[in-house]
Amino acid sequence: MKKHFFLIIGAMMIFTILTGCSNLKSDVGVSFVATVLENNVSSLLVEPVEGSGELGIADKIVVFISDETLVESKNEQITIDNIETRSKVEVFYKGGIAKSYPAQIDSCYKIIVLDDNVFIAEDKNFLVRTYINKLEFKESEEISMYSTIEYIGEKDSITIWSGEPYFNYTIYNGQEYFNEGVMLTMLKSTVLTKGEIYTIPFSKSGGFSEDDPKADFWRKYYSEKELKLPKGEYSFSAYTAFTLDEEQVEKVILKTEFEVKVN
Repeated sequence: MKKHFFLIIGAMMIFTILTGCSNLKSDVGVSFVATVLENNVSSLLVEPVEGSGELGIADKIVVFISDETLVESKNEQITIDNIETRSKVEVFYKGGIAKSYPAQIDSCYKIIVLDDNVFIAEDKNFLVRTYINKLEFKESEEISMYSTIEYIGEKDSITIWSGEPYFNYTIYNGQEYFNEGVMLTMLKSTVLTKGEIYTIPFSKSGGFSEDDPKADFWRKYYSEKELKLPKGEYSFSAYTAFTLDEEQVEKVILKTEFEVKVN
């Protein structure tokens, strides 16, 4: 019997959002994601999430809140006492961090309460964040996920070299891949500008053979835009797939990883 192999590559669009508040070297301001440990109204004691640069400074930071600090949730302004312990927040501040213990930030100008779980990977040039709405789902429930990448280096911009796309996702349940991060082997260059956040939505990619016993399942799975998974436990990865040179030698490897359960 002649075998047919079907390859599915998601049509991934990259969006950019102009920002000036998430580069650690920015004169305008910087930001990081953290978990709230205590809310003392006049200050928050927070723990930077794994992968953030601030975690390398201290695992606990006191963020002082002034009357000028803007506090938001779901694009609406709230008061500081509305922030609950264990909430995920994004802290925007200017200047440095006092290296006491806990460390201290006294120049916070905005706090955003986050609805999604956030996972971070970072090096001296790039900041990657992956957002997912939950970590536990029902079998018929849609999983919403996307990532962002930002150039945070010293230059005004940087050129990266890759196939298509330059950022991928994998989903694996220990036996099968439900997303494989398929890449076209063309070589292209992309310019990432400092001060812009590039948003990379999740899009399915992978393949299956027509004589696979589960061919009907895979055909239906890949035909649906929404991500819905069968019951099980899954390892998710979101990662860069590019280099800093045309010769494809200086690879950039940044990866966020987390576990998802479907009941």
